[in-house]
Amino acid sequence: MKLPGTATEEENIYIAMGKLCIQPGQVFLDIGCGSGAVSLAASRFTDQIFGLDMRPEAVEICKASVPSGKFFLGNALEILSNLPEVDRCFVGGTRQIDEFLPLLLKKARPGCIIVVDLARIGIASRVAMLMKELGIFQELLQIHILRGYDLAGDIALKPVNPIFMVIGKC
Repeated sequence: MKLPGTATEEENIYIAMGKLCIQPGQVFLDIGCGSGAVSLAASRFTDQIFGLDMRPEAVEICKASVPSGKFFLGNALEILSNLPEVDRCFVGGTRQIDEFLPLLLKKARPGCIIVVDLARIGIASRVAMLMKELGIFQELLQIHILRGYDLAGDIALKPVNPIFMVIGKC
């Protein structure tokens, strides 16, 4: 099933997992869990997986992909207060991030790493500035992926939309 929104590319998930450095037993939160691909990748490192999404079909897909995880329907503003403290967080859904990021920090344990994956430069800049204001900004990356395809008996490269990744540490 194709969900509305921008799916997180496999290579971006690998980069995010490297930046998150999830350890066994840590609590991982996936905000805007979508297809469940990020939660599934995180489940290789910890069994404490939580996710939320505003799309009922996304929550159902995640529950099927990561049966041991706990996935909730709704927005972060409504759900964050009912979740345990968080060690690592991936944000793929940025609706109301200006409001929910400060709430997330209240749930963040010391040393919590937050990775925000974004398709648009304007919101990437806004998230970086918000993280700076909150004192957690670490870095902003722009990730370019090019995929090979056959062309006239050779291989050419076709770009995938660039992604921005903003990383913060509490």
